Amino acid sequence: MNRLQWLRAALPTRRRWYALAAALVLLSGVPVASADPDEKTLRLTPARVGYVEGDVSFWRPGAGDWEAATVNIPLAAGDALATRDGHFEVQVGPQAFLRAGDQTQLRVKSQEPDFLQLEVTQGSTVLDLRRLSPGHVVQIDTPQGLVTADHDGFYRVDVDADSTRLTVRRAGTASLTPVGGQPIQIATGESVTLSGGASPQFNVVAAPSFDEWDRWNYARADSLLAPTQSSYAVSSDVYGGGDLDRYGDWRSVPTYGRVWVPSSVPAGWAPYTNGRWLWDPVYGYSWVDYAPWGWAPFHYGRWVYNGYWGGPLARSS
Repeated sequence: MNRLQWLRAALPTRRRWYALAAALVLLSGVPVASADPDEKTLRLTPARVGYVEGDVSFWRPGAGDWEAATVNIPLAAGDALATRDGHFEVQVGPQAFLRAGDQTQLRVKSQEPDFLQLEVTQGSTVLDLRRLSPGHVVQIDTPQGLVTADHDGFYRVDVDADSTRLTVRRAGTASLTPVGGQPIQIATGESVTLSGGASPQFNVVAAPSFDEWDRWNYARADSLLAPTQSSYAVSSDVYGGGDLDRYGDWRSVPTYGRVWVPSSVPAGWAPYTNGRWLWDPVYGYSWVDYAPWGWAPFHYGRWVYNGYWGGPLARSS
């Protein structure tokens, strides 16, 4: 089964579109589709693709085929990502991330302000929840059951045709519920394998020693969450705020105050020149910038020109 066949088989008979971020501010003069989102939608910041390495594909309902995934795609319900020999990372909260390894297939099933439901049909994913907002829940559906996490922690989910394995670390707790069965709670330092199909079987053991995939995830999180100067200018709720110090600097500009200026951009660079417009099922066209820093400046402020382009960012309360 190829990727498109897998996705079409996984899609429900009735597609339910969930709201995508009104928190994202479209900063171009390009007209967008009219929409009347409700208050719940306005509180939603969508999951965003924050990192791509290797062979990673993206599919959005309505597209004819898969395409190469890029950073800064705002994900909506129905979207799918798949890897062959590659990794990707999705930011699901200010300090909360999902990462997928080789040979992984993932689809967004539901996205609400306090609930994110994902489907993983094969491969290995990690929920690295360094700070999950109170009341928020992340759920991963697999062919064998449901993994539910609502606390900070490190949750690894490995899925194959016959079983789902959940490993919990770093003071986390999660539940694993077989299809049509009762959940069991898994504490930090434990690993459980669910198998058996119609007659589910649990096998709970101590969490195994770290492997290369675990170590990569820990190192990735440490680099992302290191303190930066941007924390003084940008709310911690702003996705991608930590990228600003890695790829630019802050300057004081008359009239506008403190603005962020990207480094290592080509001569004559201007905003909205290195990316594309992607159709959003609720808000019309949204800008997807290909630069690794290209989320925060395009979604939380506006660009100004003072002999060079700078992006002031509004700090949210």
